[in-house]
Amino acid sequence: MATMRNPRSLVIGFLLAALIGSAGSTWAAVSQENSPGGQPPQELERDAPISKGAFLGYETAIQISFKHHPLLRKAQKAALVAEAVTDQAKSRYYPELNAYALQTGGTIRPLSVFNIAGAQNKPTSYVESAGVRADQLIYDFGQTTHKVLAEQAGQEAAEKDILAKKASVIFRVQQTYIHCLRQKRLREIAEATVRERGVLRDQIASLHKHQLKSKLDLDLISVELKNAEVQLLQAKNELLAAFAALNNAMGVRGVEDYTLEDVPTAMTSWGTLESLIQQGLKDRPELMGVADRIRQAEEQLNSAKALALPTISALGTYGVIHFSDAPTNQYAGSHPGQTNLWWGAGVTISTPLFTGFFIENHVAGARENKYKMDQRKADLSNKITLEVTDAYLTVQTAQQQVKVEEREVEAARSALTLAKERYRLGLASIVDITTATTAFLLAQVMLSEAQYAVQAGAVALTYATGKGYLQF
Repeated sequence: MATMRNPRSLVIGFLLAALIGSAGSTWAAVSQENSPGGQPPQELERDAPISKGAFLGYETAIQISFKHHPLLRKAQKAALVAEAVTDQAKSRYYPELNAYALQTGGTIRPLSVFNIAGAQNKPTSYVESAGVRADQLIYDFGQTTHKVLAEQAGQEAAEKDILAKKASVIFRVQQTYIHCLRQKRLREIAEATVRERGVLRDQIASLHKHQLKSKLDLDLISVELKNAEVQLLQAKNELLAAFAALNNAMGVRGVEDYTLEDVPTAMTSWGTLESLIQQGLKDRPELMGVADRIRQAEEQLNSAKALALPTISALGTYGVIHFSDAPTNQYAGSHPGQTNLWWGAGVTISTPLFTGFFIENHVAGARENKYKMDQRKADLSNKITLEVTDAYLTVQTAQQQVKVEEREVEAARSALTLAKERYRLGLASIVDITTATTAFLLAQVMLSEAQYAVQAGAVALTYATGKGYLQF
């Protein structure tokens, strides 16, 4: 027992060990937080092209978003939190060990004759004690089991949320990528219009110089050229805004201009609307996650009901006690500086009799939470049905619109060619040419809108049916 000759050093040792352990865990947590997203700095390097006009592929943009988008990082961290909470619930299956060290001092002691606190002067006695205590849950009628099952269901729901966020990020990148292609096409149409009207203005200016065309014709075509230049400037600005939206969808601060590839041709046959709705109700990760939340709510309700049942646990203690200067007449057979070993064990059965209606309200809250999850599932099912229906009808309409606009473009092109020839022969005015040019420009724009509406609708339908994230 030589190690117990200085019990105060034992107390100090326990406190220092606790402080060092706490400081170490705190330093590790701070070091983890200092790295954004809890990831090593090298994982945060930019993968997006950094030079203006660099090539950015369709699938490459999606892969970049997987690594950098904050929504995915947040969902991944939430899943790790859910896993930690599950492990916390499982900790009830294991024994709980606690070490303690204490020192007491006072003058209270019983009289040897009357066995009561004496009234005469009593010397102060000091007692130091240190030991270990172990608590082990034996049985609680399913309270812990249902709680663990509930947290496991919550962990699975968090993993489904990662898939849902992944599908949402993919959908957003696909939308913005197609929008960039659309705006790029509109810019090309505007550039072609400026070039064509510039050539026509130069021709009319030459004819006016030789007094073959009036000043009015030159003024009108000059105005139309200015309008086309304004439209070109607007198209360029809208394309820059589209690239900014694409960078935002990827979760990076990229450049303001990329060289893009054409989006793969969309499917022309999707099956029946009813089959697509059923597929969406089956494969959408949001709906699968809600199903896990419902299971979690059910287990939480069962765990809450088990609070009203008994709990059986075991207790074991072991330690040492040291009497610094205990008087010999206070403890039988004791002497100052004596150190003794002691231990104890027991079994506890605890049954709640009255908890201030805590258990009843806890059960009621768990029951209402389950009902809320059931309604959330019904609402989400209706929302998915609507999304699939809207996307399906959009694709069908856009595919038919493309055919109509293709014929419209051919007709407008023929009308413009005829108007130019009639103007050259002096059979039409400059107004006829500008009108035909405007009609041809509008037809090209409408065709471009319809073509990209098919692509956007196909992406929306893929997302709505829950197939988008499965491709990546």
